[in-house]
Amino acid sequence: MTLVTVKPKFRVTIPAKLRKDINLQEGDIMEAVRVDDGILFRVKRAVDQDTISDRIASTLAEVRVPPEDTGRSENEVMEDAIAEISASRRERRDHEI
Repeated sequence: MTLVTVKPKFRVTIPAKLRKDINLQEGDIMEAVRVDDGILFRVKRAVDQDTISDRIASTLAEVRVPPEDTGRSENEVMEDAIAEISASRRERRDHEI
């Protein structure tokens, strides 16, 4: 067990070994959760928003194409777009630690 000291303005330094163990980097976002006997800090990992945006944009681009040109109905394209948005939300939740 590692002890830390609460400093002015309630700042705490996370020991180097613990930072390395979880690959914690300066600027990372952490969630603080109250537990029975203290506080639990969890790293929140962000997903690549550009990748998700590109996937959704390419799915939605099909909506601009007349359904007869895609071989799919407008409803099918919209269902795929909604599914892609749902998948991106799940992926974002799954990447949170």
